[in-house]
Amino acid sequence: MELKTIRFGMVEIDESKILSFPNGLPGLEDNRRFALLNFEDSFPLFWLQAVDDEGVCLPVINSFMAFKGYAFDIDDADCAELKIENPGDVQVMSVVVIPEDIEKMTANLAAPIIVNTESGLAKQIILGGAELGIRVPVFAEVCRLIREVGANADTVAESE
Repeated sequence: MELKTIRFGMVEIDESKILSFPNGLPGLEDNRRFALLNFEDSFPLFWLQAVDDEGVCLPVINSFMAFKGYAFDIDDADCAELKIENPGDVQVMSVVVIPEDIEKMTANLAAPIIVNTESGLAKQIILGGAELGIRVPVFAEVCRLIREVGANADTVAESE
């Protein structure tokens, strides 16, 4: 399926990969279907693009990849709502804010987006506890991930 976006123009997506947010996202409750867009030149950031509103696109990052030691429990009600049966079927992302000075970009660790990769059901949950910030600096982690992937790519190329 072709998806029209303001940020990326027309993009081709696999319709079976559309994520369903039954309650929308906080502040974006009218948007319930999103595509997770992945572009090589923006790694490690991904883009959560609303399917039904070309103007809604949120940068996100894999929370566990970016923040070593990041951990929380998903309560039983959220697991039931998302039909999570296997922890391996869960993807966790954090919304990223990218200001004009990209070195000041932040991630919201207090409200992760939980995705059941098997069912495509998703929800942003609000975690309790003051230790998880809503504006956690992430630029250094983005740079680290870019370096790690670049180093791994060199290793793969040398072994071929």
